[in-house]
Amino acid sequence: MDPDQRIAKTTQPYLFQNSFVLTNLPPADLKKLEELTTQENGKRGKLLFRQNGFPNGVFWLTSGMIKIYQETKTGQRQTVYVYSSGDLLGHRQFIAEEPHPVTAVLLEDSTYRFIPGDVFRELLASSPFFARNMLTALAREFSVWSNRMTSFSHFPVRHRLALALLILHEQYRLSGLPKGVITITRTELAEYVGATLETVVRMLNNLKSDHVVSILGRKMVLKDTDALVDIVESKEKK
Repeated sequence: MDPDQRIAKTTQPYLFQNSFVLTNLPPADLKKLEELTTQENGKRGKLLFRQNGFPNGVFWLTSGMIKIYQETKTGQRQTVYVYSSGDLLGHRQFIAEEPHPVTAVLLEDSTYRFIPGDVFRELLASSPFFARNMLTALAREFSVWSNRMTSFSHFPVRHRLALALLILHEQYRLSGLPKGVITITRTELAEYVGATLETVVRMLNNLKSDHVVSILGRKMVLKDTDALVDIVESKEKK
């Protein structure tokens, strides 16, 4: 199996890849949606919505990257997902009429459309294609959350770091970045892995020494993805 196939097989259980919700719509529905929304540009770090805030619509990421994270009362952050080009976010809380359990910020300079609540509801009610696609996406997302909860709660940090790098590899690739390139700070990566910054930095240095990754600022290049897949597939114990 070639490296790209190994990466795809390893990361597929952890990726929503819900862009089909909109791209698979009939042209008339998609045109209507585009006419009723406005594309916006945002710089890295821009806040889209805040934890415990009540949603009044849904975001459609047309290009770029968005991360969502939870924050404790003491200020500790855990990044729970990173969205890539084409993804929808905020739809689960809007449909359930519940506050956001996470905060969403742009991880890279991005373009997106905000779908107002009345437009989203009207599309759900009038388009059987959109309603079916949303049901499919929500069912798949449940499996993804379950897979992530298992891997990021029960596996060693080294395993989680390797898996996080591979997932990010795929998401950055889907957002049009050069193959194997990830642009993320060590702090952001530690928040994604769910480990201390010191631990993640030490393990990154080990991967760098083994020529698995190269690091320059917040730019990381995965030089040996097979080695990362081997770590994920290993049966290490905590």
